Amino acid sequence: MRGNLTVAVLLGIIAGVLAGQVTPAAGQVVVSNTYENRDATQALTNVPVTFSRIGANGDFTKGITPVIDGKKLPAQVDVLRRAPDGSIRHALVSFVLPSVPAGGKVRIDWHNAKPDAPAPFKGMPVLAKGDLDLKLVLTTADGKELISHVGPLVRGETPMKGVEVLHDGPVMKEYEIWAAPKDGSGNADPQIDVIWRVRAFTGSNSVRVTAVVESTKEAPAGKAYGKGIPYVRKFSGVKLVHNGKTLYEEGAYRQIAQTRYRIVVWTAGQLEDIERRPNYEYWVKGKFVPLYRWTHKAKGQYKNMTAAKVDATFTESVKGRMPRKLKQGILEHGVIYQQMPGTAGRWDIGPYPSWAVAYLLTGGTKTYDRIIHADGNGAGAFYIHRRQGRMAGHNVFTAKLKSSHPGGRVSRWEIKPTPQWQPDHAHAPSLGYISYLITGDKFHAEEMSFWAAYHAGEYPHRGINWGQMARALAWSLRQVTDAAFMLPEDDPMQKYFDKCVTKCMTEMTEKLVKSGRKVHSPPYSIFQSSGRYDWINAKRCSTWMYAWVVWSLGNTAEKGYPQAEAVRDWAAEYIVGFYTSKDEYKAPDGKTYTYDPKDAMPYSTAVELWEYEIYNDKNGIRRTKLTKKIKDLDNYGEIWYWTKVNSD
Repeated sequence: MRGNLTVAVLLGIIAGVLAGQVTPAAGQVVVSNTYENRDATQALTNVPVTFSRIGANGDFTKGITPVIDGKKLPAQVDVLRRAPDGSIRHALVSFVLPSVPAGGKVRIDWHNAKPDAPAPFKGMPVLAKGDLDLKLVLTTADGKELISHVGPLVRGETPMKGVEVLHDGPVMKEYEIWAAPKDGSGNADPQIDVIWRVRAFTGSNSVRVTAVVESTKEAPAGKAYGKGIPYVRKFSGVKLVHNGKTLYEEGAYRQIAQTRYRIVVWTAGQLEDIERRPNYEYWVKGKFVPLYRWTHKAKGQYKNMTAAKVDATFTESVKGRMPRKLKQGILEHGVIYQQMPGTAGRWDIGPYPSWAVAYLLTGGTKTYDRIIHADGNGAGAFYIHRRQGRMAGHNVFTAKLKSSHPGGRVSRWEIKPTPQWQPDHAHAPSLGYISYLITGDKFHAEEMSFWAAYHAGEYPHRGINWGQMARALAWSLRQVTDAAFMLPEDDPMQKYFDKCVTKCMTEMTEKLVKSGRKVHSPPYSIFQSSGRYDWINAKRCSTWMYAWVVWSLGNTAEKGYPQAEAVRDWAAEYIVGFYTSKDEYKAPDGKTYTYDPKDAMPYSTAVELWEYEIYNDKNGIRRTKLTKKIKDLDNYGEIWYWTKVNSD
C-alpha cells in the first residue's frame, strides 16, 4: 500500500533521530536527569526522597541504581509495572539524597543494576505513638462538622486493623486508610469518603499526608440523585489538622457528585521541594510520548522559546484566551477548559496537553505545578468518578445510563442541572498520565484510570467506539491505551483496559484492514461532523480529525499492540492517497477532476454518494436530508469532485 511505504518512511526518520540511544548493558548508565531544589532558602543534606523512574523496554533488566558524582547509592525499588520482556517499566525509587544546594541542582545517573540494600528504617515511633493525629474537618453550609480522623497506623511494626500497606521498605513506607467523615453522633456520611495516604521516610519525624475527598459512591438501592440524594453538597470550609495545628484550610466550596480532590501536607515541615523534571529524549525513546518540535520557530511566541516564556504562557492572563491566573485550589479545573464540549480551539486537547508538551521541551517550574494540578484536582473536578466499594478499580463502565441528548450523547452522568464543568469524549485532554509518569502517585494513576474507564465504558460506547474515525476515537483510544500501558500490574482495571484495546484492534482489523476497500475511508462516515451541517448528496469525513486517529493508532502500536500497526497504515492510506493517487473522474459537468496536491487539504471530504431531499426545518432554515445510499466513493478524483460541489 502507498500508506505502508509512507508511514514506514516517517517511522524510519524518527528511528534515525533516536538511533544514537542504544540499550545499555548491565551496570551502565541508562538515563540521566537533572533535578532542581526549588527551595532557594534551604540546602538539602541527607534527605530521604522518592522518585518515579520509568524505563524503556529492555533498559532496566537488573534493577535500578541511582548514582551521584560516580557514587552508587543504596535504594529501595518498588516495582509498579514490568514490560513483557521482564524489564522494569515503572518503579518508585527511594534513597537518601546526599546533598543539593539551596536553589541548586543535582544530576542523577540511573544505572541498570541492582542497588545495595539501604540501612534499616528509622522512625517507626512517628507512626506508632500518639504523635500521628490527623483530622479532616468538613464544615457544612449550616455549620455542622463532619470529621474524618486517623491516629497511629502501626503497633510495633505491624499495621493496625483497616490500614493497607502500599509500600514497605527501609527508606519509605506508605499506608492507606479509608475513614469516612462522621457527624457529631458518630454517623458516617452517606456520600463522602476520605482516603488517607501517609508516606513516612527513614529518620524523619515529618510525614507526607494526602487526604483524598471523594463523592464517588453509587446511589443506594431504591434511591437516585435528585430524589433524596443531592447532586451538589455545599460546604462553608475544609481544614486539615494535625495534633491541633491547622496544616491546610480552604473556604466555602461546592462538591458535585462524582468528583474528588486531594490535599497534600507535611506534618512537621516539607522534607524537600524538588522539581522532578523528566528527561524528554528518554521519554521519546521509551515510546511514552511522541517526538515533538516547536513550530514557527522564527516568528511569534515560539521564537527563542524559554522556560520563562512557557511559564508566562500557561500561568498568566493572555489576551483573547482563557485567564491563567487561577486559584488552583480544590475542585478547580485550572488550565483545563471547564466545559469540554464547548470548542476545539484550545490548549488542553491534542495528543497531550500543550502545557505538558511545552514543559517537556523547555521546562518552567510554574508550568510544572500546573501539570500536577491539571492531572490532580483539575481532573477531579469533572463528574466522571465512580467506585464500587473500596475496590482499587473504578466501575464507570457498569453504570446504567440513559441518553437524554437528541444527538445520542450521555445525559451528563445523571447530574442535573448540568454543572459548568462538563466531561466530553471529542474534546477530552489526556488526564492523569503525564503526572503519573512524573510522580508515580496513586492519585494520578486513579485519575488516568477513571478517565480511561469513562471513555471505554460510558454510554453509548460500551467499549471503544471506532465506527466514526474522528477525534472522539482518537482521544478515547489514547487514554485507554495509556492506562493499559502504565497502570500497575496488580490494578484490576489494567486487564480490563488491555482487553478493551485488544478487542478494538481486532474489530478494526476485521472490518477495515480486511474490507478490500480501494479508498480507505471510514465505513461509518461522519454526517454531522465538525463544520457545516448540510452537505448535498454526500456523507463526509473530517480529514483533520482522521489524522488524529492515525496518530492515536500509532500510539497504540508503539505501546505494545502489534495489530494496531496494520490498522494505522490502513487509516493513513486514506490521507496519503490524496497526494499520491492519479485517479481521474469525469464529472456530470463534462470536466475531468483529479486531486491536486497543491490544494490545501479540505476541512472535510466526501466519502459516500447519497440521494437527498431539500426541506425547511421548523425554523424555516433550508436543510438537506440524505435518503438513500448510492455507493461508496472509491476514486480520489470523484471524492474531490463531490467535495468541491459541497464546499463551493
